[in-house]
Amino acid sequence: MFSGALASRCVSRTTAAIAASATVFALLLAGCSDDSSSTAGSSSSAAPTAQVDSGKAGMFVVSYRNAFPKLAEGRDDAAVSGVLTQTCGDIKAGKPESDVVAAIVKNSKNGATAATTEEAQAIFQMAKLMC
Repeated sequence: MFSGALASRCVSRTTAAIAASATVFALLLAGCSDDSSSTAGSSSSAAPTAQVDSGKAGMFVVSYRNAFPKLAEGRDDAAVSGVLTQTCGDIKAGKPESDVVAAIVKNSKNGATAATTEEAQAIFQMAKLMC
C-alpha cells in the first residue's frame, strides 16, 4: 500500500519536473538562437539524421538525466544525446508523433528498465523543442 502511494507521488513529481524543464528550455532556446546555423542547414539537408547544435544537445542531456535518472543510468552523454539526434531525425523526416514516441520507448530500454509511453511522450516534447 505504501509503495503504490509513493509511486504515484513520484510520477506526479516527474511530470511536474518535465513540464517545468520544457518551459525553461523553451525560454532558453528563444534567447539562444544561432541564426547562422539555422539558415545554413535548413534548405540543403536531406539526410535522414538531424544535426543538433551541441549547446542544445548538452541541455537535453542534463534535462534527460534529471528527469529520467533510471533511463540515463549507465549511459554516457553521447548515448543520451543520441536520443535527441534520432528523435529530431524522425521528426524532420515527417514521421507521425505516435511512431516517434513508440521508437523512443523501444530504444530507451536500459537493462530491465524501459521508458513508459508517458515518459517517451515527455522525451518527445523535450526533443521537439530542441530540433
